[in-house]
Amino acid sequence: MSARVLLGQTLVGVLRPSPAAGEVAFEFDGAYAASAARPVLGRWFEDQIIDPPRTFRGAPLPSFFRNLLPEGALRKIVEKRLGSSTLMEYSMLLRLGENLPGAVRVLSDQLELGLLEESERRNRKAGDPFRFALTGMQPKLALSEVDDRLTVPLEGEDGYWIAKLGSPGYRHLVENERVVLDWARECGLNVPEHRVIRAAEIANLPGDFEPEQDVLIVQRFDRGKRGVRVHQEDFAQIFNIAPEERYATQSADLGWAHYGSISAVIHAMCGEEDHREYMRRLVFMVLSGNADAHLKNWAVVYPDGLRARLAPVYDFVSTVVYENLWSHSALRWWEPPEPTLEPAKPLVAVTMEDLLGAASYTPVDTSVLVDDLSDFGQTVRETWESVAPRAPELVRQRVTAHLHAAQLK
Repeated sequence: MSARVLLGQTLVGVLRPSPAAGEVAFEFDGAYAASAARPVLGRWFEDQIIDPPRTFRGAPLPSFFRNLLPEGALRKIVEKRLGSSTLMEYSMLLRLGENLPGAVRVLSDQLELGLLEESERRNRKAGDPFRFALTGMQPKLALSEVDDRLTVPLEGEDGYWIAKLGSPGYRHLVENERVVLDWARECGLNVPEHRVIRAAEIANLPGDFEPEQDVLIVQRFDRGKRGVRVHQEDFAQIFNIAPEERYATQSADLGWAHYGSISAVIHAMCGEEDHREYMRRLVFMVLSGNADAHLKNWAVVYPDGLRARLAPVYDFVSTVVYENLWSHSALRWWEPPEPTLEPAKPLVAVTMEDLLGAASYTPVDTSVLVDDLSDFGQTVRETWESVAPRAPELVRQRVTAHLHAAQLK
């Protein structure tokens, strides 16, 4: 059964599943394709011929739509509620289609009985709370605010906050991210409002989550006032890369996806001001010890539906705190001379030369940029001294040790 794809109220196109082939095809609506002032669905599509009858096929879904789906713990919860399905990711997209990241909506007029199990049809009738999509591996909930209390929204309602829960494998994960976001904000980066609360303070908390734990609450940047949805897309979508390939260093064929190519896109789409912010975030990423800044952890937003701006900071964590995680950057700094699966550069070994290499994909004046980044790096180091006392001892010790070892000055 087909499903309509909308941006807000604008019909963009139609998804048509082929269960026998295990794939789904997307075709743009003719009126949308012909419009000179159409809102942007995805930057990659804007560089293609989208007029029907051209279709964009993918198994199990085209990459743009795969990157809208949850991962990790939230994905497992949704899959459990779906039961078995002929096209699991398409079924998931239909289930979550009213509350996807950004302004995208995917709507079907009726259930496809051949795709969904009886358990999922019962869940729809019961008003099950897990009808939202938040990307990333960390357990998350979408929350709304009712009478000054955060609550899991009813079906069909938007959540304006994200609740990020801890993980047993990573000590102090919630406090780690909270202090890194505090640090980034005090350095002058664009950071959304955030705070830590107890999970028990959340009304209608699903039984899947332990109430006696700390939760990081972050305001969503893709939800505006009075129910307005702000469209966004991450760089896996912009580069048309599958979500499991977000660490481009793990594929020899994706050598072109690196911090330099992100730099070029941000400069071209968002302008010099946002590019300067991006370059400063790279400095902060290196000095804070964040080895998880992969393609899906960088995004743009479209406040007016047409022109892109760099999205606020999100999913910034000091990964050097955890000895079982890698210590090199999630992406390369520029394209290697030949395909390779060698790991990217260790964060402690990154220098100004690497940053300028990423910036070299743009027409920026590097003599001005190097002064700005040097000054900002000094700000990051000095600001840590005031932020560090708020961090758990493990986080404080390992971030401080990383700062002492980091070659970037």
